[in-house]
Amino acid sequence: MAVLPMKPTHRNSTRLRILIVEDTPAVAVALQAGLHAAGMTTDLAETAAEAIARKASFWPDIVLIDLGLPDHAGFTLVEQFATAADCGVIVAADSAEETGRGAGADDFVVKPVRMQELASRIRAVYRRKQRPAERRSGAIIIDRARQRLIGPNGDATVLTEAELAALETLIDAEGATVSREWLSRVALKRELRADDRSVDRLVLGLRHKLAAHGATARVILSVRRQAYVLPDTRPFDIVPAPTARPGKQA
Repeated sequence: MAVLPMKPTHRNSTRLRILIVEDTPAVAVALQAGLHAAGMTTDLAETAAEAIARKASFWPDIVLIDLGLPDHAGFTLVEQFATAADCGVIVAADSAEETGRGAGADDFVVKPVRMQELASRIRAVYRRKQRPAERRSGAIIIDRARQRLIGPNGDATVLTEAELAALETLIDAEGATVSREWLSRVALKRELRADDRSVDRLVLGLRHKLAAHGATARVILSVRRQAYVLPDTRPFDIVPAPTARPGKQA
């Protein structure tokens, strides 16, 4: 039986390590260049077999997997790497409908992806993976698996997919402002149109749900009507989605 190398306990660099699994050379090179520009270290794999070998030697923080690999290899890799639970898994799909088949992944992006958005998603997944799993007394729990808030008294409130994405984006910004345009792309999956108040309505609804669990009226602040900020992330704990082996796809 082959013995895999031990995962290093320290790094010579704090740069995130991203394994890109993509069989279209032009796309792979563009992703690599964009992530290098964002301050990340990358490695490339074109096939499932190569990805498994690269992962064993490169020890990535995040694996970005193209679901369009031949013979459904992308789906197999998502399942295998999510089960191992030793790195984050982000799937890259050709359509939003296809992402539902990437069960077990920590996040997804739809191609063609904006590099700024991809780098933000990668950092967000990495931060969530690093957060301690224990729940703090008095915190508002964000249960990603069941897409809900759980208050200090145990009451639960269901979040829409857009509300969950918006809240996580604001928390991951760690006190930095997040533009309305960015929230529209991340949470509503569309460009913000002129006179479009959908992001404002989304944030208003999120404020009401958070207030029901003890959050103050200033939990999410508006900045010059162009951006939003969640100035204090301490009241929140995120329970990550489970990485147990997903069921077989039909």
